Amino acid sequence: MKSLAPLLVGVLAAPAAHALDAAQWQAVAPTLQAALECRTKPDTTGAAWMSLPHDAEGGIAAIKPPVPFLVFGLPVREVAIFIDASGELGESYTADLGASLAAVRKAAKLNAEDGRTTPMGDLTLGGDTSPKLTCTVAGAYDESDYQEN
Repeated sequence: MKSLAPLLVGVLAAPAAHALDAAQWQAVAPTLQAALECRTKPDTTGAAWMSLPHDAEGGIAAIKPPVPFLVFGLPVREVAIFIDASGELGESYTADLGASLAAVRKAAKLNAEDGRTTPMGDLTLGGDTSPKLTCTVAGAYDESDYQEN
């Protein structure tokens, strides 16, 4: 869980969401849906991915879908993406969902701890006021050798 902290800080510190036009969204939506559902990592070299709004550090800015968009059949209000270019910290794909916690648990088939491991990464449910479903893909950073002095 310690390795999730840098990912979550990046997501929480993200600026206000950007809106894409409908054509841009249509091109990238299937890739985003697969990543948000923790099924397939996105092709980050494609034109659709490159058209996503980037923040000052080169990361992808938060996105508000311009048309209705579903993840696990539930409506998405906003998408947040974190990808560490070095591969050390991994990746995270977060959907701010317009559904109840119970609906998200059921639709995403989460366990009693509000999570599920997939071949791509780990799905986790969070959020106080609105459910946020995050797919976290582990990076190369390994804390197993870490020791405090």
